Amino acid sequence: MAAVELRVLDTRIGARFKRPRPTDIIVGTSTTLTRLFDRVTAALGSNRLSRLSVCCHGYEGGVADERMAMSRMGGGFGLQLGQDDLTFDTVGAFNALSGRFMAGGQMDIYACAAAEDSSSTGFTGNGRLLMRELAGQINATVRASDSIQIYNHGVVTTTVFGIPVFSEYEGVDFGDWEGNVWLFLPDGSRRQDRRPGRGVN
Repeated sequence: MAAVELRVLDTRIGARFKRPRPTDIIVGTSTTLTRLFDRVTAALGSNRLSRLSVCCHGYEGGVADERMAMSRMGGGFGLQLGQDDLTFDTVGAFNALSGRFMAGGQMDIYACAAAEDSSSTGFTGNGRLLMRELAGQINATVRASDSIQIYNHGVVTTTVFGIPVFSEYEGVDFGDWEGNVWLFLPDGSRRQDRRPGRGVN
């Protein structure tokens, strides 16, 4: 039984990774969570996950902080993942991945403010609680940040004497993690990852 790393990319981030792999799983607005889990299971066969990297947008909302007398955009409202999203309403479906991770395996959630807790502002965004619940459902560690994540993507144009002659879609490059990165363990505890390195390899 081998350890396998898989990457999931929502098309609302980009069409492919900058350095694509044959095992990458690309999901769109019509991809259900059930279909996503089927694709993960098929890619694994009898193997186990050492890492599952999920790359998508995080939902944010306007929150008011009365202590600081200001309003801002706050995260922790769930993830824009395929057709069904990852929210408190759908996190239970991720139990389909329980038992698919090897000992010490983890899921990386590379999305904006996935682990931010906006609940102290009187709003319902509580990414910390959602990531804790996710870790319990998959029975593996979940890593996520409480801050906006920066990524690069776009079209690279080759020019000759200043005249564009060829354009190519570059793909998505996530670079390093931004903000405070947290590890949510299946037992409900969490701790800060002080050396998270790159967001998606």
